[in-house]
Amino acid sequence: MISRILHLDVHLIQSYPYSNLNRDRHGTPKTATYGGVQRARLSSQNTKRHIRQEVEKIIGLRAVRTRGIPQAVAKLLVAAGWDPKDALTAGQLLILAAAVQGLGIAEGGGTNALLFLPDTAITALADVAQAHREGLLRAIAAVVADEEKAAAKAARKTAAKDTDEADPQEDEEDEEESARSALLAKHVTKAAPKDGPKDALKKDVLKVLQSKNASVAAFGRMLANESGSTVTGAVQMAHGVSTHSVVIQTDFFTAVDDLQQAAGEERGAGHMGDNRFTSATFYRYGPLNVGELLRDLDPEIARQVIAEYLRALVTTILPAKGSGTAPYTVPHLVYVALRTDRPVSLVGAFETPIPATTAGYLPASLTALDEHAAAHHRFLGRANVLADFHTGLSPQTYPALGERTEGLDDLITRILDTLAKEGQ
Repeated sequence: MISRILHLDVHLIQSYPYSNLNRDRHGTPKTATYGGVQRARLSSQNTKRHIRQEVEKIIGLRAVRTRGIPQAVAKLLVAAGWDPKDALTAGQLLILAAAVQGLGIAEGGGTNALLFLPDTAITALADVAQAHREGLLRAIAAVVADEEKAAAKAARKTAAKDTDEADPQEDEEDEEESARSALLAKHVTKAAPKDGPKDALKKDVLKVLQSKNASVAAFGRMLANESGSTVTGAVQMAHGVSTHSVVIQTDFFTAVDDLQQAAGEERGAGHMGDNRFTSATFYRYGPLNVGELLRDLDPEIARQVIAEYLRALVTTILPAKGSGTAPYTVPHLVYVALRTDRPVSLVGAFETPIPATTAGYLPASLTALDEHAAAHHRFLGRANVLADFHTGLSPQTYPALGERTEGLDDLITRILDTLAKEGQ
């Protein structure tokens, strides 16, 4: 069991061809200004999501980020014999029963905030509803009674209005949704059991909201005003930035209407437009808090997460416009370092942008990373570097980047072996 501070720094140098891996709201490749020039950028959020999905696929422990927990719980309750309307209201009441300040039901029927929970949490909440069915049905009856009164009052009010007035239906529907949310909050206390602790339902729901699996432990969760549900993720992710300045390139395209062309009716384009792309060599960085992960998870599962995180970070490609650009490259260099102090990014190697040459950007980017790592070792020393290794497409050995390994599998094995010795 590792109890001391231990971070795994993962640095990548990767060249992507003409592509649009991560676009903004206008469809343009995302950019950032760094070192006074425009860089291509891969957002940390997008990168982290795709890596999480790959890790979950391999380890078989999935988590879901959704506003639709009430609806998902309702489906299970309906399958168990509940009335559909009662099932949805029960799912919504469960969320409110947790009494988390700011967490409520949105007008669409789901939660007003995204929840990140193990996928088993949906079944667990349905089980809570079954266990507290009597109280929930009591609260549901109170909600329905108040809704019927409100509907009757609205009908009388509508009948009394001048029929020449503009139709207020849309506003009334919005008011009805808001009133329903207020009614749920008003009557949720009626779901508490009559016998036994009054906070039993609240505790049961909070236990589910606080549950975690390997995915939640690795990638983290924040639920405002409920500290027990907040998990500091072991995985961190920097925005990937190009090692050099970039200019967004515009691609004008046309599409032919096959049937019109075959009939000789149309010789021009059936559609035309333009897309925006870029090509760049990126520095990517994603540290992992190994000590925290090993404290939160079973050691064997933690080792699997570490291995699959490393593999996913190296091999996952962001899929935007992938079918039209096929940007399926792998990193030219992977450098990992186990540190016993804190994460250390090497992005400063590229604060001065790599200049364009006939040799491209890769050779100078690789050299810059090696030299910048050497500068860090001189400044900080190597006492806090437990082990470091590098591998990649380049056959060259980089002195400041630790021992060279023969491929990704070897690198992962070396890291896991080091951790195993450290845990003994």
